[in-house]
Amino acid sequence: MKYDVFISYSRRDSKIVESICDALTGAGISFFIDKEGISAGANFPEVLARTIDSATVFLLVAGDNAYKSKFTKAEILYAFNHKRSGCIVPYIIDDTPMPSDLEFLLGNVNWLYSKNCPVAGLPAEIRKALDNPDSGTIAGRKVRRKWYLWLLLPIVIAAAAAVAKMVMDDKAQEARKSAALQDRQAYEQCLRDADSLIHVSDAMSRESNAIETTELQIAALRDAGAVLERSDSIRQLHSVDEHAGLFNRDNAGLYRKINSRLDSIHTAWKNYALDSWSLYQVTGSSSEAQITRECIEHALSIKPDPELESIKSKLTK
Repeated sequence: MKYDVFISYSRRDSKIVESICDALTGAGISFFIDKEGISAGANFPEVLARTIDSATVFLLVAGDNAYKSKFTKAEILYAFNHKRSGCIVPYIIDDTPMPSDLEFLLGNVNWLYSKNCPVAGLPAEIRKALDNPDSGTIAGRKVRRKWYLWLLLPIVIAAAAAVAKMVMDDKAQEARKSAALQDRQAYEQCLRDADSLIHVSDAMSRESNAIETTELQIAALRDAGAVLERSDSIRQLHSVDEHAGLFNRDNAGLYRKINSRLDSIHTAWKNYALDSWSLYQVTGSSSEAQITRECIEHALSIKPDPELESIKSKLTK
């Protein structure tokens, strides 16, 4: 997906970044931030590089926290080597002096200061870059250089790429671990929810009005099965990675409880249906026929049964 703006920032500056996102959204400017733009299991460095390339503007939320972040520096370095200077926008949010290495990289781009340009005015500045994306030179480098300096360029780019790859690999590993821990919480919650639904169904079956709550019992068991399937999907995501050990609980016991309970309900209603059918054949009562049909419907709502389906067909005629 193509975005208007790639936002590079430190997570510690999330509060002001949220206000920036709100301002951009209100101005109809699309943006990418890595906390919500990258799905679990994605190739983190590849997605970041591809998104910086495709976004028109690289917006750096610059301040003390960003200067200390190795991930932010890697994003800046990549943008410096791939974006035009007119589309790189450092937005300075505090009075911390910019480190000399970053100041060297960003020396030829237009800086914005929050004290002079509040967040509400930032979309207008971003819009200027969006309206003229070809302004400036790549990474702010001057067009004229001595020819021999170009010989150093591949070395510089290779070194920068190696450093960026190391940083992004670390970031990707941390992201994968964080995603796995979040998935583990969801996985455990699914198991707890399934167990709770099974207990709810069992409790209703022991009440004096158990027959009247049949549909609720079946619904609770169906929901428990759906929750277990969701837990299996989560576990499958990590079946072959280094976090597979976090998802080693066996769901077979819960599945057996669900199927056993559904079989019991089916058997009970089938027996009710057969008894009612026998009585109907003797009496020919329309009310008894209705009771037979209701019992059959309860049983068939759980699973197919050729014998009951045959009786149902006869009643229909």
